[in-house]
Amino acid sequence: MSSPFVPVQARSSILNLPGKYNEWRPSVKLHKYVYCYWMSAIRSSQDSLSPISISGRKEMIAPDGCIDIVFQIGQDRATLHGMIVGTLDRSLYVDLAYDRLHTFGIRFYPGGLQAFLREPADLFTNQILDLSEIWKELQTELTGHLQTAASTEHFILLTDRSLLSRLSDCPAGDDLFQNALVQIWQAQGILTVKELARRECVSERQLRRIFYERTGVGTKTFTRIMRFQSVLGMLNRIGGKNLTDAALQTGYYDQAHFIHEFQSICGLLPSEYIKNMN
Repeated sequence: MSSPFVPVQARSSILNLPGKYNEWRPSVKLHKYVYCYWMSAIRSSQDSLSPISISGRKEMIAPDGCIDIVFQIGQDRATLHGMIVGTLDRSLYVDLAYDRLHTFGIRFYPGGLQAFLREPADLFTNQILDLSEIWKELQTELTGHLQTAASTEHFILLTDRSLLSRLSDCPAGDDLFQNALVQIWQAQGILTVKELARRECVSERQLRRIFYERTGVGTKTFTRIMRFQSVLGMLNRIGGKNLTDAALQTGYYDQAHFIHEFQSICGLLPSEYIKNMN
C-alpha cells in the first residue's frame, strides 16, 4: 500500500527550471518504502546537453523525515559516486555544482531504508556519508546499470529490479511504527508524544527508541519535522500572502511562535524564505 505522505521540497528558482528536476515512481511493490527516484541536471534548454554553470548558488535541502541515496553521475555517464544523506532535523544549504555533474537519487520514506539495509537510521542523521563504505554492492550494481541502460527510463527499471531483489522481511515492530507514522501524518505533526504513545499502547520510551532506529530522530523531533513539512507546503502554495493564517492553520498559537519555529528549522525567517522562493 502506498504511503499517504508526500514529502515537500523547498521551492527554488533554479530547481524549477524546465528539464532541471524530474521524479519517477518506483514499482508498486516498492511504494511502501520508496517515495521516488529523482534526477537533477541543469541544462541551457531541455534539448541541450550543455549544463548551466551555477556554482556558488546555495540551495536549501529541507527536512522531510526521509533518507536519500544520492549518486553523482560523471560527465562520461559511466561512473557513479554514491552518498547516503541521512535524516535532517534542520535545513542543509549546499553549493550547487551542476556544471560538472548530474545527480540521481532514491528517496526512501521514513523507515523505508531498513527494508533493504538493516542499519539503524540514527547512524546517518544530519550526515552525508560515502555509500561505498556502507552499501558498496548497490553502488557497484547501479554503476553497471548506468553503463548498459539504453535510456533513463531503462536505468530506472533496472534500479527497481535491484531494490526488489534486496527487499527483505519487514523489521520487527514494523506494524507499530507504520501505525504511528500514519497517526503523525494525519495530524500533520500536531500530536504530542504522550498522546501518540497512548493511542499505540506503548511507552513513550519504547516509541522514542523505535523512531531513532527507523527514522534517525526521536519521536518528538520527527513530529516537529512533519509539522514543518506542513508549514513548508502551505508557504509554497500561498506564497506568504497571509502568515497569520498560515500560523493558525498549522496549529501555532500565534504568528510569533510560527516564525520562531520555522526559523529554528529552516535557518530563515518565513519572509526570507518567501523572498528567496520568488
